[in-house]
Amino acid sequence: MRDFDIQISDQQQVLAVDKKRMRRTIEHVLDRLEVSQAMVSLALVDDAGIRQLKHRYFGRKEATDVLSFDLRGEERGSVAAGAPDCEVVVNGERAVKVARKRGGNPEAELHLYVVHGLLHQLGYDDQSSLQKQKMHEKEDQLLAELGFGKVYG
Repeated sequence: MRDFDIQISDQQQVLAVDKKRMRRTIEHVLDRLEVSQAMVSLALVDDAGIRQLKHRYFGRKEATDVLSFDLRGEERGSVAAGAPDCEVVVNGERAVKVARKRGGNPEAELHLYVVHGLLHQLGYDDQSSLQKQKMHEKEDQLLAELGFGKVYG
């Protein structure tokens, strides 16, 4: 049995977001990675919002596509050691810009950011070439299963 507590906050006005579909994306990722219990807070922001967070937490004044934060505090460990409790912040304005540049779908691009942030919280990393390849393959697989096809460039 699964126990997911998912909260979605839309603080941007650049891209219309179907919150039910976004919730299904989060649930699908958790299900496919065999997570039975999780608390996920998703915040949808614009360039200014994510730039402010990037500066506050990382000391860099730049907009990015996604940030994710492990909220488990001191009990932090592997997902196997406990249910993920995280916040994923995605940039709707960036999704629109990148999709236009690539000739893609802004909604699919935004869902890519959500999947990417969740995968980071579930143990995936993209620091090395091999890790990046595995992570992007998993993103493509999950997004294809959700009906978006391959989104990552």
